[in-house]
Amino acid sequence: MQQRPDWRCCQRGSGKCWIGKLRLANTALGIIATTVLEMSSVAWAGELGYGFTPGLTAGTDYVAGQVIVGYQDDAASDKLLKAAQTAGGAVVKTLSGAERAVLLSFESEAQAVAAIPALRNQPGVQFVERNGLVRVSPPLLTLPVKGDFNRAGDPALGLITPTAVSTDPGTGFQWHLPVIRKTVLPPTLALKPPTVAVIDSGVDWTHPDLASRVIRGKNTILNNLYPFDDYGQGTHVAGLIAAQAGNKIDGEGVCPNCKILAIKVLNAGGVGTAFDIADGLEYARTTVTVPPVRVVNLSFGVPASALIAQKVLALKTAGKLLVAAAGDNNVTSGAGFPGADPNTALRVMATEQNDCRAWFSNFSPATKPTLYNIAAPGWQLVSTTPNLGYAGQSGTAMASAVVAGGAALVWGQLPTLNRDQLVTRLVNNGQPLTCGFASATRRLDVRKAIAPTVAETALIGRLLDPVSGKAPTLNTLPATVQLLAGATVLKADPTDRSGFYELTGLKAGTLRLLKGNRAAAPAYVNATVRNGMAITAGRVAGPYTDALPLAQAAGTATVTLDWKTTQPIKDTTSCTSACNGWELDLWVKLPSGVYVGWDNPGDLRAAPFVLYPRDSQRDQEPVETILLSGLAANGVYKVVAQNPWAGAANWNDAWTHSQASVQMYNGAAALGTFYPTPPATCGVKPYWHVGNLTKTGATYTWVSVNVCSNTRP
Repeated sequence: MQQRPDWRCCQRGSGKCWIGKLRLANTALGIIATTVLEMSSVAWAGELGYGFTPGLTAGTDYVAGQVIVGYQDDAASDKLLKAAQTAGGAVVKTLSGAERAVLLSFESEAQAVAAIPALRNQPGVQFVERNGLVRVSPPLLTLPVKGDFNRAGDPALGLITPTAVSTDPGTGFQWHLPVIRKTVLPPTLALKPPTVAVIDSGVDWTHPDLASRVIRGKNTILNNLYPFDDYGQGTHVAGLIAAQAGNKIDGEGVCPNCKILAIKVLNAGGVGTAFDIADGLEYARTTVTVPPVRVVNLSFGVPASALIAQKVLALKTAGKLLVAAAGDNNVTSGAGFPGADPNTALRVMATEQNDCRAWFSNFSPATKPTLYNIAAPGWQLVSTTPNLGYAGQSGTAMASAVVAGGAALVWGQLPTLNRDQLVTRLVNNGQPLTCGFASATRRLDVRKAIAPTVAETALIGRLLDPVSGKAPTLNTLPATVQLLAGATVLKADPTDRSGFYELTGLKAGTLRLLKGNRAAAPAYVNATVRNGMAITAGRVAGPYTDALPLAQAAGTATVTLDWKTTQPIKDTTSCTSACNGWELDLWVKLPSGVYVGWDNPGDLRAAPFVLYPRDSQRDQEPVETILLSGLAANGVYKVVAQNPWAGAANWNDAWTHSQASVQMYNGAAALGTFYPTPPATCGVKPYWHVGNLTKTGATYTWVSVNVCSNTRP
């Protein structure tokens, strides 16, 4: 058995990382900020802001030859401009209002550096800093569903996806909607919730899911009112927030009745400057729209700019709610700005489908649990993209958009709340999480934020085909999930196009069974996928992930392995092995002594007639399977699960809390004992010998072993 490829991450800024055999693009936020000036001070006098930390370079970290000067009043402005002209500087842009600033450009970097001491000493100058550069990396693209189902004539149109809140065909892929409990909101939502300002790469307002939602705001780069998206992130973010519902196009936003004020601060390459971003924040605060802007979303990090910090504080003072992404560096130190600025109302971490921290997301250290104060889904979220597209992206950028949409949705339902009351409502009523976090964290729950005194008892989760790692195929034909007490069906629900289900209106109870099946062709097994479940009154259990395989012909055996989650992945400060997810492997040892698994996948059409069809490390879905054809040799097949990461700097090396479960089937019939967890004695022993399948023709018998060891069986 070969050694698993270790996690290898390339130099920051190169744009790509590698995970085993899978290449992942950097997600949308990668800038780490240092401490900014204390914005509550009124005694500034020529302070140095961003750009003077050793190691920062012109042209890479800030615009060469440009200097930002913040000043107090018009009297200071006159003297400042004369000093700038004397030093060879020219005014490029200005910001008026309570937080005045000017952007100066010099003919050379040396000239700019030489001018700074004189500029600092001018009366009324508050700070001098460099014009920091922001480079937003392309987000991790997933689920390439563009054009697959979102146009008229598609057979999926008209199908009602069970967990959708509208009949739009794409909502079945929007797993974040049931997780944040939007799907159980009252059918009547506020018609005019607050407008959400999206400060990003602009918005493609020609997209049919956004055409009626976008207010064209400022392009701060070109200083005009044409904020069209030529990069892509802003349109994706806008769709997550406010894509139209009920129009039979794509999916819908968290706040589908919201308007979007589009503000463009990033160019076609995803690059922006601190001054233009500050201009965007000022525009969001002061521009009059109908309905008024009350929520502002910033889905990327910026340098620790004194000017931007002023604008963040000004938004807070104005009672507007700034939502910002925590960052995608998998760290707690070197906090991102403004995602960790306490003046930012909602500072957003990202989660995945199993309510664990997404592998890239920054998070709060145990010593400062409110550094970031809320989490939301941010992994593989499908939304609008430019040129009539619809695709998946991942990042705290996406999580920030979900929270911004949720904040506007709740504010629309409860318009008398002020900013601080809304923040408290959202954070305190979030779902408590610990998986992948160094301290207790709350994940957005819009239903509970709107009605915190109305208890919900429910169960959510998803069924995945372990061969594909996706919802049962065809995903337009739902599988059915049943919750049982013994043989009595308590509740049933069909899955959506991402495999998600939600069982609502439950009553408390123990020893519940969860079954999955699909009778329609192609048929899936009808079997228990989880047992011994406890349903607690007033709580939403899950989300869980369970494997549901295709029903094979009698004589073909299917072995499945599923577990809690694969994320987070890589050790970091405050989150090492026990904090991570699991990357488990399923193996079958043939009668010949050869193992079939990820490094020897076998073949179902030729000897050994045993196949390992998919490696979970490829797509980070916690399900695997091995198929044994009726043509396979007779004899004993040892079924082994492996946790290969002992001593490694990635994934969890212990079986505890993994929820690892192995099931076996002959054709469509369940075979053998259902194991909810490996034995408690497994610890960090890498091999779990589940049991032995003895094949005799088309017949299989199962003998349980259920022990762990340091050597493979």
